[in-house]
Amino acid sequence: MRVLSERVDIEASAADVWKVLADFGAVADWAPYMKTCHLIGEQTAGVGIRRGMRHAWGFRFEEKVTDWTEGRGFSFDVLRAPFPMTHVKESWVITGGNGTTTVATQVSYGMSLSAVGSTLDWALVRFIVRREMRSGLAGLKRFIEGR
Repeated sequence: MRVLSERVDIEASAADVWKVLADFGAVADWAPYMKTCHLIGEQTAGVGIRRGMRHAWGFRFEEKVTDWTEGRGFSFDVLRAPFPMTHVKESWVITGGNGTTTVATQVSYGMSLSAVGSTLDWALVRFIVRREMRSGLAGLKRFIEGR
């Protein structure tokens, strides 16, 4: 499994940051690479909440929350990861919060196709995933600080 981590400091209270992150169906409002996002089902928060999304590159996928700590963060599984990625898990955690809040995200994933998948990961996939992590954090920062 590959594990990638990124973080950003946001000039806002932890409560303000959590309010945006906890709106699980609205990630397309601030993540530049997401074209659309919607909740699946009636649940709006907590473990089990699901969302469907369409990426800027056109593929669709779903995510389901596996851990939720109110006001602090959550983790989710990507239910239909883009091929050849497998077992994609992601977490978002908030720390600090009097005037500056740190948001950290971590993505872990595997690759199918054995040696070919490993080569593809080293040559391309990890760079794309890290770029999207940074882009998402930058988008979150702009969205919150621009309010």
